[in-house]
Amino acid sequence: MMRVTNQIMTNNTISNINNNKVNLMNIEEQYQTGKKIQRPSDDPIVAVRALKLRNSLTEIKQYFKKNVPDAKSWLQVTESALKQVTNICTTLHSLADQGSQDTLTPEDRTSIMKTMQQYRKQIYQEGNASYAGRYVFTGYKTDTSLTYLQDDKSRQYTITEELDKTALKTGTRTVGGFAAKDYEPGGTNDFSEHAENKTVNYLRLSYNKLDKASEGFPKLTYKDEDGNEDDIDITSENENGEVLTSSDPKAYEKPESGAKYIADTGELILSDEAYEKLKNAKSFNVEYNKTEFAAGDVRPEHYFNCKATPFDEEGNLVEDEDKIINYKKEDQDIEYEVSFNQRLQVNTQAKDALRQDLGRELDGILASIEDVNLVENKIKEVDRLIGNTTDEKDLASLKQLKEQMNTELTLKKKVMQERFSKSLNSIRDYQDVVNKSIADLGSRDARLNLTEQRLSGQNDDFTDLMSNNENADLVETIINFNAQTVIYNASLKAGAKVVQNTLLDFLR
Repeated sequence: MMRVTNQIMTNNTISNINNNKVNLMNIEEQYQTGKKIQRPSDDPIVAVRALKLRNSLTEIKQYFKKNVPDAKSWLQVTESALKQVTNICTTLHSLADQGSQDTLTPEDRTSIMKTMQQYRKQIYQEGNASYAGRYVFTGYKTDTSLTYLQDDKSRQYTITEELDKTALKTGTRTVGGFAAKDYEPGGTNDFSEHAENKTVNYLRLSYNKLDKASEGFPKLTYKDEDGNEDDIDITSENENGEVLTSSDPKAYEKPESGAKYIADTGELILSDEAYEKLKNAKSFNVEYNKTEFAAGDVRPEHYFNCKATPFDEEGNLVEDEDKIINYKKEDQDIEYEVSFNQRLQVNTQAKDALRQDLGRELDGILASIEDVNLVENKIKEVDRLIGNTTDEKDLASLKQLKEQMNTELTLKKKVMQERFSKSLNSIRDYQDVVNKSIADLGSRDARLNLTEQRLSGQNDDFTDLMSNNENADLVETIINFNAQTVIYNASLKAGAKVVQNTLLDFLR
């Protein structure tokens, strides 16, 4: 049997008191901090689990409170812009339907033209929608607007426009006609040749006001069914060797071969042979240059493979390859991580939703209205000449000229009405493309809402798990504190009785 001394009893008493004091202190810290442990060594399992839960909850909060709301805002800005475009299309369809009637007065035409001009600008202005300083329709180039904000001619763009069979157009154009300047007082005036409407096949490029033909541009290349590439010859001059423009009376005469390039309207008038080649081709493209861009024109880099060459101080194109920028047409999807291992595309590119088709269709309508207005002005000018002329021969010539102009007016009104009528389907098709993009946004938004609901539940669940793992039960802590206080006080009392009696007390 081991001999128990007073020193042993004293040491054991002090040790037990200290242990009870430590236990009381631990419970007191739990009561003060509300946490089960104050340091990892208190309970390593709780500490490790706390780190994992906190890390998971931090990620959930990042997704739930930042990434998802940011993605939703991006989608909402995009959808709002596209819905505005569909509203514009609805109005344009109504105007086109009105314009297709043959009861339009000059005032009606002017009103329709002004309204269409404004809506034509507004469609692509909607493409400049931005969120948090980032343009939402321009892919990775979020710092670049979709359209030019001001006139620009600082760089020459060499644009490669990939086309397919749907780009081949057939329409009616007025060929021939006279102007008041063709009349010579007292001269031999022959106005017997009248204007006529002819059916032409043509390609309408995505821009008007293109650069004049030079150095192999424009270039029309096609690939036949066997995969062989070939070019179609293009001419850009009239029979007098002058640059061909849309105001040339014979601009829209079908060429015997190849194609005719009309730079100011951005059109290629095709011969029957060229039309058949392109119609049967697997694919084809047109390369052309454009330097002058007006405010509101879309930037080519958002739609096409193109090369931008700046001008030097002397106005010449630079040759330094480091200063020439090559843009590639590609899908540029911006994705947000909205949950664990889940990414969602938030952007819609203009090339998919805001195509060039409608803008160019409206350009054609506006040009046809302007053509009618010009003929009416020519007739007014001839009427003025008739009023100031007394010579019978000259009067006869002027009356014949006016008759031919009236014929031209009738023909161009038919062309205008045809353009209005054809644009009804074009506007509807364009609106379908926009609506398809809106539907795609809606499906993505629905996915995002489901993810948000799941994250909301996970946020609550992980918060509860972390609370259960880390936080002390207040009621249980108070009970334990009171119990430990009693134990500590009892140990002090017991220790006081044990320590006060020693062997000396019995030897006195």
